Amino acid sequence: MKRRLFQLFNRSYGFQARFWSLFYRIFLGRSGPGARLERVSLLTNPERIFLGERTAVGHGARLEAFTHHRQYAYEGSIHIGNGTSIQPYAHLAAAAKMVIGDHVLMGSHVFITDHDHDFTDLHMPIGEQKLNVSPVHIEDFAWLGENVVVLKGVTIGHHAVIGANSVVTRSIPAYGIAAGAPAKVIRIRSQEAH
Repeated sequence: MKRRLFQLFNRSYGFQARFWSLFYRIFLGRSGPGARLERVSLLTNPERIFLGERTAVGHGARLEAFTHHRQYAYEGSIHIGNGTSIQPYAHLAAAAKMVIGDHVLMGSHVFITDHDHDFTDLHMPIGEQKLNVSPVHIEDFAWLGENVVVLKGVTIGHHAVIGANSVVTRSIPAYGIAAGAPAKVIRIRSQEAH
């Protein structure tokens, strides 16, 4: 009985994921064949969000492509490649251009942003000041562990690995293994390959 109940629950979960994927497909800039976007917590300007083939974005995600903030205009867009897997509760926020390559693996609660708030005007609340923007690029086959934070202007090279709870403030080379806050390269994977 317990096993049957569990199987029914799993089927129901799969049905819900397919339902939300079909629903969001209407609004997204692109949703490639086999792409899955589970029920999100926030979707901003979905026409500026592009999912590749067989890409999966877990439930509770926040995907935000900003076109304005206060009186300032932006051209935010999010491009996610083929076969990428983004676990639940990820937060992707773009006011410029965010490109996530093919077959990237992201743990839960990953936060990636290509902007931050200016805070130079002491007479204006920080939330009302302009955004400082610089594109972010996560290259093919990278792996970002649980709770990783990636800040504006960063490129994470192909096949790089970012350890859980790391804060990436500078670009990481291809095959680099990085960890810490701020994240630092601790090893290069290509030396382990053969």
